[in-house]
Amino acid sequence: MLIFISHCKKGMPSNKKLSFGPASKMPEVPKGEYAELKFSESGDLTWEHKEDGEYGMKFFIPIVLLTHPSVESLPSSGSAMHWVSKAEAAEQLHNVVIGGLDGGNGKLKQEIFDKKWKLTRSITGSYRLDQI
Repeated sequence: MLIFISHCKKGMPSNKKLSFGPASKMPEVPKGEYAELKFSESGDLTWEHKEDGEYGMKFFIPIVLLTHPSVESLPSSGSAMHWVSKAEAAEQLHNVVIGGLDGGNGKLKQEIFDKKWKLTRSITGSYRLDQI
């Protein structure tokens, strides 16, 4: 039997909370359909990228999912999760937000986080992001 023992001192402030298991991931958007979402820069989810063996780099992008053709009931405020993708659109977005490719003034990042987005998957399987 394993026992978890906290190493925090009594009265020590901590904004970290324990979590077990992977973060939620958005289901794949079926070909020819779309999902609506917002990008998130707050909360527990982080912007990441990881090598995925023979498939190359995968990007973990925090979102609030608003609508999705494969998810029947979402709260009206949406549901926080990761969009995990190796799509070119995910790479370009990641490079702007994390890589600082917005010229350093933050205006492009403001446009990204202050808007709703439509993530469309073409019949060939590629993804496209458009502001709504």
